[in-house]
Amino acid sequence: MYKFYDTCSLLMAVDTFLQEEEYTPVISSITLKELENIKTSSNKDADVKYSARKVLHKLNENPDNYIIQLFKLDGLKIIEDSNLPITDDSKILSTAIEFKLAHPNTIFITNDLSLKAMANLFFDKDHIQSIDEELIDEYKGYVEITMSNAEMADFYSNQYENVYNLHINEYLIIKDKDNNIVDKVCYTGDGYRPISFGNFDSAQFGKVKPMKDDPYQALFADSLINNTITMVRGPAGSGKTYLSLAFLMNQFERGRIDRIIVFCNTIATKNSAKLGFYPGTRDEKLLDSQIGNLLISKFGGRLAVERMIENEQLVLLPLSDIRGYDTTGMKAGIYISEAQNMDISLMKLTLQRIGEDGICIIDGDDKTQVDDIAFAGANNGMRRASKVFRGSDVYGEIELKQIHRSKIAALAEHM
Repeated sequence: MYKFYDTCSLLMAVDTFLQEEEYTPVISSITLKELENIKTSSNKDADVKYSARKVLHKLNENPDNYIIQLFKLDGLKIIEDSNLPITDDSKILSTAIEFKLAHPNTIFITNDLSLKAMANLFFDKDHIQSIDEELIDEYKGYVEITMSNAEMADFYSNQYENVYNLHINEYLIIKDKDNNIVDKVCYTGDGYRPISFGNFDSAQFGKVKPMKDDPYQALFADSLINNTITMVRGPAGSGKTYLSLAFLMNQFERGRIDRIIVFCNTIATKNSAKLGFYPGTRDEKLLDSQIGNLLISKFGGRLAVERMIENEQLVLLPLSDIRGYDTTGMKAGIYISEAQNMDISLMKLTLQRIGEDGICIIDGDDKTQVDDIAFAGANNGMRRASKVFRGSDVYGEIELKQIHRSKIAALAEHM
């Protein structure tokens, strides 16, 4: 049996379209042309371009496991006779129709509503399918639920039931019918616990605590306090870096960790000009890069950062030098900065450096700030780490939403 994929559905099924033993995938030669255009387009999202490259690699590596149906101009007659527009989509449909003549049980796969409407003219409804939208991972580390008074009473009467199918250490934000937050709890596997509230006070940062009106920062703080490893993602200005470093400095000054180790991948910002060679030692070069700008702005100036490095309280380690590194015995707080710029293999290697006596924060924004196509889409290290670690009793994850840096920063998020 056969499944005929349009371009959009093929990109969505990049990891699965060759794995169905019952069906042989079929694609139009028009789709091959579109994939080539997508992978080099300056107007396409990085995730989409990565998926196009990945599909082409899979096709190249498995030449005997799929069929290419050539587009023929005379095949457009059935499209024209139906008064349909001539587009790449209708050309794909015409090749699918021609293939169907020889293989009547062919299933046409598309998630495009317009193309699906056109396909209904030539395929019966049982032979038109879509790719499951759940392939898009929407895990945030918490679930927001609106409850009636009766539902709340039932929930608090059954504190051991995981009725919302939460992972261990996943949070539940409970709202009333007026959309007011009335409670925030964490699922432990044995029931729910209230979240921890605390200030991350330190001489370096002063008094730091989650913003009063930001429930997501409160969950992030709770995860930092209660979990060995926390992943935090969110837009620029949401507080993920500030709270991360404030927490690590709080732990350092309290003697709970002996040093802060910053793992960084010094990738140039997407669409920016690269400045080239920086003179100086490794630390001097790093302080002149993105990670240096970040630490200098948070720790109160370059001299303060240089003093911490000199006293071995702060270690800056580029991921290019990470192989063979082991934090065992260091009692370290590990901060992985700009983690969206890591592929799966690099994230795996980085996390394998962390010893039993360490704590770790993974900080990044894999949705909007990936700076290199090599780290985009299904190959992104943050996304893979989330899927592997979620549900572990040492792991928490939070996606921050609210931007607090400035009104300008909040407005810029909509650009």
